[in-house]
Amino acid sequence: MMKFSDKTLAVLKNFASINSGVVFRPGKIQKTMDANKQILVEATLDDDFPAEFGIYDLNNFLGNVTSLKNPDLDFTKEHVIMKEGDFTLTYLACSPNLIITPPNKELVLKSVDVKFDLSNANFSRLLKVANMNTLTHISLVGENGSLLLKVYDPANDTSNHGASRLGDYAGNDFKVTFKTENLKLLPDDYEVQLQIGTFAQFVNKDGNLKYFVSQEAK
Repeated sequence: MMKFSDKTLAVLKNFASINSGVVFRPGKIQKTMDANKQILVEATLDDDFPAEFGIYDLNNFLGNVTSLKNPDLDFTKEHVIMKEGDFTLTYLACSPNLIITPPNKELVLKSVDVKFDLSNANFSRLLKVANMNTLTHISLVGENGSLLLKVYDPANDTSNHGASRLGDYAGNDFKVTFKTENLKLLPDDYEVQLQIGTFAQFVNKDGNLKYFVSQEAK
């Protein structure tokens, strides 16, 4: 029997924004991946899952949990019993084969070309501007001694655009680009490591959230 902590609920809501389904594995470490295999998330949760359990519609599942005001949860492979006082809901599992899931192997960067810290305040401001102005892409750029994050729409030369200076940069000039819609990070401060041409890894300050986000092709 278990209850979801507020932190677990926040992470699972984030999972649902990336993939509508999820397969929980036994233990505290849970992963999800989007349908296009552009985003992979690994989270170490407060709560320990006792069994493998597939959920086809994670938003629906979480809606039931929150509607019952954080019920007791009893997982088996076939169903989870949600109990609040004298009310019991039996929520059925789905086959894991129906859900796109991450590979079992650990995803790691083969090399780290750029490393920097990204504050929640800085990134949240950037995303807010991007959403307000419908800016579809975010680029990390190293040029002229500075490391910059730029938001813009490459398909529209007349669109608004913005840039945030992250700090000094002494390496070779580079530019890597991400779709704004793929940067679905929970609000937090992150350490970012970049392998140019492949993925960026975002790890939060507590080390319990790890995102891998694919870079856009040139």
